Amino acid sequence: MSLELVNTLASLATFLVIAATGIAALVQLRHMRSSNQITALNELIGVQHSQEYEAARHFVHAELPERLKDPTFRRDLYAFVNRERVSLETEREIAKIMAVGDYYENMGLLTKRGFVDRDSVLDVWAYMIRVEWARLEPVIRRFRAGAEESVYENFEYLVILADNWKRAHPNGAYPAGLPRVTYKNDEWLEADRSEIVNLR
Repeated sequence: MSLELVNTLASLATFLVIAATGIAALVQLRHMRSSNQITALNELIGVQHSQEYEAARHFVHAELPERLKDPTFRRDLYAFVNRERVSLETEREIAKIMAVGDYYENMGLLTKRGFVDRDSVLDVWAYMIRVEWARLEPVIRRFRAGAEESVYENFEYLVILADNWKRAHPNGAYPAGLPRVTYKNDEWLEADRSEIVNLR
């Protein structure tokens, strides 16, 4: 075997080793990225099921609509973002509001920066993103009027994504062509449906 052939084969072998190492590194990076996304999604789910978050969400849904009828409370929302003094009770209420708002703000940031997969976030939370924004919109508008438009902009970003996702998936994201579960007979369904319609 000539020296030139040996050198050529050695160069080819070196190239193959380097190429295989590069491919292995790319595969490993992809696995690490997937692992990081799973971790981030699990963190989001974990926060959502914490007692603190559930208490905050309960306040936003059960008590905030009534509190917003109080002009003093609405003024305190402006005051708070301007670092003016508000009562300790109002501070606690605003902390609950911000726990929900900050949750979606952080989710929006993670989504915008690609730390979590956009479709996964929207598949799980698209409906709730819109619901929570509707509940918090009067507060967010007052925060923005008292401070700046960038308050909760990542939450707003999520709302726009969720609206677009819902338009693209009006009946959810169930895989096309896959059969749905056949329901068993439900003797109360019709009565409950009419009750739900009456509640609206």
